[in-house]
Amino acid sequence: MADQPNWLHKLGNLLVPPSQSQTSSTVAVTNKRILTELVTSFEDSIGRESVGTSMLFNAHFLIILHPDTYEERQNAFPVIVDEAVKSFKAVIESHKGPYERIAPVASSWFFKFGGGHEFGGETVSPTDVYVVGALTGILPGNEQRQSSDKLHVTRRVKQTNRYEKVDVDLNTFQHIDFREPGAFVVKFKFDTSPSPNERAPMTGSATRNVPSLPRSMAAGLAEITYYVAELNKEDTYLMRDREIVVARKEPDNQHFPNYLLLESAYVSNPHARIRYDDATQTFQLASFSRNETRVNEQLIPRSEPANPQWYSLPDKAQILLNSMVTLHFQRTT
Repeated sequence: MADQPNWLHKLGNLLVPPSQSQTSSTVAVTNKRILTELVTSFEDSIGRESVGTSMLFNAHFLIILHPDTYEERQNAFPVIVDEAVKSFKAVIESHKGPYERIAPVASSWFFKFGGGHEFGGETVSPTDVYVVGALTGILPGNEQRQSSDKLHVTRRVKQTNRYEKVDVDLNTFQHIDFREPGAFVVKFKFDTSPSPNERAPMTGSATRNVPSLPRSMAAGLAEITYYVAELNKEDTYLMRDREIVVARKEPDNQHFPNYLLLESAYVSNPHARIRYDDATQTFQLASFSRNETRVNEQLIPRSEPANPQWYSLPDKAQILLNSMVTLHFQRTT
């Protein structure tokens, strides 16, 4: 009888090999594992995106799971997001050393969970977690697209098991079921002024001598009156964030607090970004549309959303999108 447990153990090994059961247990998708993948992706982005003395990092994340895993874990998504934000702040504090300021290009952290059986040509199994990160709101949702444009994002590559910058075709996301309950937006605000212990700036370094504007102002940094010709509609948008995205109004864009959404088929998604530049104390614009974007009749060359080329935006300017939507920009500060 003493040998029976050992005999049963051997039989169990024949039915379920140790390596298989151990692997299944190791790679099971738990709330902790989803959190770990998010934090790892975020921390990697600091080293990848930061430049000079400015700390940059990804602020937008897509978390792709197998549909069964999505259903199993969806009730925990709000808690995972809350813990992720806490961890992000801790990571930022631990990496502050070599950087003089925190300079995110977004005003919120955005998380979107989705379920799918396939992603990027790879099968999504119940034990897989895919985290895709980007600096700002350029990640698509579930809409169909005809464009063959690629997004420059970071994701863990299976061959190397490291987060790497990769190009992802927009159509890659059309098989993912992104649901409204799986979307979360968390506003953040950082003190971008130098600490008292930092050395005095070098002569001519405008960035360090410019008083920082608050990221969000009740009065707004600028006012944009826009006219949509196809609808014969006019309205006004108050620019309260340091940087905004001009995009077509679609359900998947509703969660972004810094989006100027325009009801027009002639507006791209995204079409352009407008930002306030601390160094020059001026506004700038970058265009991403294949259609024309003009500022005071001057054509603005197109650039990639992941690598924007910024052009000076006068304090008072007319911005024309695809010859159909007119924006009258007026600085208020």
